[in-house]
Amino acid sequence: MFEFHGWIVLRYHTHDTSEDLQDKAYTKFVNYLKVVDSEGLSNIKRRNGLDSWVISGLHNHCTSYVLEIYKWVSENLPGSYGLLYIHNDEDIEDNNKFIVWKLARGIITRETDSLLSPYIPVVEDEYDPNRRD
Repeated sequence: MFEFHGWIVLRYHTHDTSEDLQDKAYTKFVNYLKVVDSEGLSNIKRRNGLDSWVISGLHNHCTSYVLEIYKWVSENLPGSYGLLYIHNDEDIEDNNKFIVWKLARGIITRETDSLLSPYIPVVEDEYDPNRRD
């Protein structure tokens, strides 16, 4: 299972003061999403002068488009910030933990999760074939 949950506050620049520039960046992002989020797993909001985007999903196998959205935002809206949590049980090295991607100031970094990892036993019990429920 490939599980992902993420959010981004969308800002055209770290000194986000131009409504016109923000509107153009927002429109560019919306048009980009129409191409890459064919399943409609994301949600974009405009509230109180801020634009935000949320995505959440569960796929049978790993997919790269979610992290690619974060990379696109880092390059096109460098004032944006947010987090992406991924759990991929098919990942040979990291199958028992969440990977956290942090987006800030146009840079994406891979971070260690200390809240939901290790996946077993923090989130889920270890498999027990004798359990009958």
